[in-house]
Amino acid sequence: MTILPDRLFGAYLGMEFGEDSVTVTYLRNTFSGLTLLSSSAFALRDDDGTVNEIREYIGSQGVNARRVFVCVPDKWAITGFIRIPPVKGKSRSAIAELMKFEMERHIPFRIEDVTYDFQFMEEGSGMFVAVHKKRQEFVREFLEKLSLQPYSITISSLAVLNTIELSGVPVGGWQEVTGIAKQSDIFGKKGETDICLYMDGAGAGLAILRNGLCMHLRHFDVDTGQPSDDLPDDICGYLARVLPDFRIESFNKVILTGKASSGYAEKIGEKLRENNVPVERITDFRGRLGKTDITGLEPSVGACLAGLGAGTYGINLLPHKRGYAITRIAPLTTKIFLVLILIMAAGIFTTEALKQKKYLTAMGEMLKKNEPAVSALERISSDTALLKKKSAFLKSIKENEIALEILAELTAVLPEEAWITTLDYRGFDIRDPEKGGRELIISGFADSSSSLIPILEDSPFFEKVEFVGTIKKTRGKEQFKLKARIVRPGAESKL
Repeated sequence: MTILPDRLFGAYLGMEFGEDSVTVTYLRNTFSGLTLLSSSAFALRDDDGTVNEIREYIGSQGVNARRVFVCVPDKWAITGFIRIPPVKGKSRSAIAELMKFEMERHIPFRIEDVTYDFQFMEEGSGMFVAVHKKRQEFVREFLEKLSLQPYSITISSLAVLNTIELSGVPVGGWQEVTGIAKQSDIFGKKGETDICLYMDGAGAGLAILRNGLCMHLRHFDVDTGQPSDDLPDDICGYLARVLPDFRIESFNKVILTGKASSGYAEKIGEKLRENNVPVERITDFRGRLGKTDITGLEPSVGACLAGLGAGTYGINLLPHKRGYAITRIAPLTTKIFLVLILIMAAGIFTTEALKQKKYLTAMGEMLKKNEPAVSALERISSDTALLKKKSAFLKSIKENEIALEILAELTAVLPEEAWITTLDYRGFDIRDPEKGGRELIISGFADSSSSLIPILEDSPFFEKVEFVGTIKKTRGKEQFKLKARIVRPGAESKL
């Protein structure tokens, strides 16, 4: 993913909302790259004390942030990884409906009560994140008191993954403009599996990555009163249980980060080194000024990276132009565009008027030489116009089909407690618009199947509604199969 030009340079504000704290981080992107300016953490209280402290801190920086990017705790969110059918060739709206249907099966809330976003990870798999609207409203009201408005909202684990991914390479600046930004391989190469652990005082976030992409997330609560060995034991025990579910026999390395990671690194390393698994601790972020220690700031920095489009994980729980696919390399179009600009600039300053005149003269001679080909193109143009007329005729015929009206009618007349599982529609004969309708067969479930017959009979689209087969009782519902003949409203049936 690439930082867009309209939000390329300037200062940005990353905010991490924790269970009992708020971390505020300033980043600046210049032509030289992305730089950490300052950061501060504040206790999250019920009164306006936290807001006043943050307002004072922002005022003392003397920097106007162009965008505010937010991350919220994983505990606020429902994150899922699901198998999805092929989506090649489907429209954006069709893909969105498909993912909405899949998410409804995995979340305990109504889809209307959550905000969500999703990304495709690998062929046949996708990741979604859903947060209850009450949580998002809390963030919005908190920022309104600061006269701020969020530009993106993601979750802490994905923000941390973006930070780690870009910890070893320069970020932002001229490299993003030209589209030749480096890509990190810290999460392993194709065929490798890595474990990433982010630990702070309140908990630990675990991510399993395969082929460099996240395939599983899990949050662990930390009880400050428990023995320090318990969390490493819990994490290693969980890995031992879950890895076989993903058919993973071993992993390449463990990546540790976070302000509490140093205390656990050695203990986790000891347990994992029994299987010869190396442990790597990440603390630095490479920007314009070189490496900078960002221990404890990984989520707030990663929220900025996600919002700017500089990381792999671009989940945004606010309305935005969705990019569903993972984009892990700089766009080729940006490079081509840059080359074209350079060529045009060179042409403007090096081409003389005389050369232009000679070029035009040569073009005129070439046109005369190719007059037969031009005539052939004119004939093709005429044939194309005829094809367009035929296409318009076929389109007008297609518009006579009332399939969409029939689907809309079914949606309107069927009661809310009834739903359709299969629908077999045999439409009108487009060669004879005056001919009557055909047949509709629907199967599904309802509280009372017999009540559906008079409902459909009252519709101007259906007649001769009858059951096909027997009615079965299933989990308190009646399973039905109905057949109806279709008529055009206002026209006498000829069936």
